[in-house]
Order: sequence, then C-alpha cells, then structure tokens
Amino acid sequence: MNAVQQLLQSVPEWVSIKERQRETATVLASPPGLSGSFPGGFWLRLEVSEHGGVAVSEVQDQRQLPEFCLERHINPDSTFCVFFRSDHPLEDAEDAETWWSYLAVYLANQVYAKKRGIWPLGSGLSHGDAAHIQIKMEALAEPLGWKDDLWQAMFRGKGWLAERLPRISKQRDRVVNARTPCPRGCTWKHKLLRKDSCQVDSCESDCNRMHKSILRAECPNRQVIESLVLHEHERQRIEARMVESVKTEGRVCCGTMKRCPLRKS
Repeated sequence: MNAVQQLLQSVPEWVSIKERQRETATVLASPPGLSGSFPGGFWLRLEVSEHGGVAVSEVQDQRQLPEFCLERHINPDSTFCVFFRSDHPLEDAEDAETWWSYLAVYLANQVYAKKRGIWPLGSGLSHGDAAHIQIKMEALAEPLGWKDDLWQAMFRGKGWLAERLPRISKQRDRVVNARTPCPRGCTWKHKLLRKDSCQVDSCESDCNRMHKSILRAECPNRQVIESLVLHEHERQRIEARMVESVKTEGRVCCGTMKRCPLRKS
C-alpha cells in the first residue's frame, strides 16, 4: 500500500474524497477555522512523492494560494511544505492521522498569512536544508527557554541572533575572540541576583548602576551560545544560497507577504 492509499484510509471528517487512483487522489479540504477567507475550502491533489510519502498541492484550476511562495511554504513546483519531511513515508495509521492534523494547521496558517502578511511565528520553518539546522538549534535552545529567541530572529528579523553575529573561524568550526561581550546582551547583576543562567532583564527598579557586560568566556551557557552562533551562520549561508538559486530560475515575489527575500528593494 502506498502513502496516498494510507492517507485515504484515515481521512478526517473535514476532508471529502472527490477522485482516487492508485497513486493520486483529489480531495476537498475544509478544516475548522477557515471562516470567510476560503469559504469553499481547498481542492487538493495528493500524489506519491519522490521520497515515497505524499506530495500535496492545489488543483491547478481551483488555485486560491500563490503558485509559489517561499514565505508561505509553497515550493517552486507548487507542492506544500506542510511540515518538516512531510513528503517522507508514513509508517502506520497514526502517522497518517498526524499528517492530516498538520495539514489542517498548515491551511489555517495560510488563512493567517492572507490576513496579516506574515506566517505564524511558532510554525516557521527554514527553507530547504536550512530546516535541518533549525531543528538542531531548537533542541539546543529549548532547555533554556530560548526558542522564541530563535523564531524572532529567523522569521521576524529581531533580537540578538538577527544582529551582526560574532565572527567564526575560517574553518567555520568555532567562534573567535571569547573576550567579547555575550551576544545576548547579558550583564552582571548584584551578587544576590546572579543565577547560573543568562540574564537579560534589567536590575532592581531603583538601581542606577551601569552593569558590566558578561564576556562570552564567562557566560554560564557559553557552549550553547557558541553552538547557536555557528549553526546560525550555517543556516543563513544555506538559505542565502537557496534564495540565489530560486532567483536564478527567474522566480519572483508573489507580493502577499511583508517579508520576502525575493522582494525587490
């Protein structure tokens, strides 16, 4: 049984099958929450992907979304990047149900993007192979509660990771000059307020002292900080290379999003 057939055996109530063949199917998807943005739902084509999973795209003559949009996670071939490795094989019925649930979120995100011109922050995913780097960075950041730092930098251009990054070696394997201030902007607090974690909050409300910056060499989370910096250098490099490749193919911005690397300045 191929992946399309697996999905069709676990169709949720908000999906109706309109046509089915051995390796393809046409469905009408109307998940809860579409409201008035897409009142007729989405006509979608499912087909077995090159990875053995399912590739999904809009039926061409029923298209409501851009044909291609990096920021809305619509690939150059018009297939959807529903989630990380969404076109890879499904192991069982539970995987199929999970796939449908992610598709519902993806379509809800398209409603959000249409209204606001931005992709929901927590659903952001770096493009192409840069997504692998993002997953590694999130695993490092989560124990320290820094995932929002990553998302704000990657998808809103805000925060310390969106600013000029510390320099790295020519071999791209270490961050140089550890005697520079920690890039998160942490400062030493009064002794009683210090903790074994990076602090960026201000001191007591009545404190007027200029607190010294914590050097990266003294940072209690130096290893995580430096790993994030190395990964972000690599993530940006991969994304920039992909954007250039897309530009070379003659792709242009669809004009529906506020932030787009393909938009002409």
